Amino acid sequence: MDSDERTGQVLRFPRRYVDGELWESWVDEHALARHFSVCTRTVRRWRSAGMPSLLVGGVRRYRISEAERWHHEQGGDG
Repeated sequence: MDSDERTGQVLRFPRRYVDGELWESWVDEHALARHFSVCTRTVRRWRSAGMPSLLVGGVRRYRISEAERWHHEQGGDG
């Protein structure tokens, strides 16, 4: 588990490298919404506007760095 459900605190994991590159996990819609302090509906709206994501086993996943980059390129507004 990557968060404490009672406080909503996201726990940081140590950096990991795979083949010399920084490895980054894929997070679900709820984790991304918490990261940006928005509701999941906003995340879905951003995705339909072009935010990068991947469908894995029927669940939409996001990389926070890619989502932040996309959000910044859009002007950073919701």
